Amino acid sequence: MAFTVSRTVEFAAPTEVVRPLLRDLSTYPKWVPIVSSVEQDGERHWIVELRVSIGPFARSKQLRMERSIDNDEHIMFSRNESDGRKHAHWELRFDVSDVGTQASVTAVLEYRGTMWTPGPVEDALHSGLDAAVEHLRELVQQTH
Repeated sequence: MAFTVSRTVEFAAPTEVVRPLLRDLSTYPKWVPIVSSVEQDGERHWIVELRVSIGPFARSKQLRMERSIDNDEHIMFSRNESDGRKHAHWELRFDVSDVGTQASVTAVLEYRGTMWTPGPVEDALHSGLDAAVEHLRELVQQTH
């Protein structure tokens, strides 16, 4: 199964304010509801625990993510486990640009694998992404 969730959002702040929050996964538990914990694993890697609740049930998944692209316009985190086994593909990318004095960000979360199936989990990821956008707006406003 594969699915993609994405959003494009404009922030009332320049990219210099937004980019540092996007490129540092250790900030994500502050603003992304589905990220329950993040632990640094070297300079470009993090152990990320995702947790999605669906009614009385919850599913969690631990991923070792690498910041695989990091430039002025693009930030990407890709799953990169260190155990030598093949794992499902997880990717989080951001396209960042200035629109006047505001930052425009397109976020795309992509999954290709067999454990998480579309339907309720995908719906939970969509609502989690919506909530993350609002939390990030508040964090950007506090920072700016």
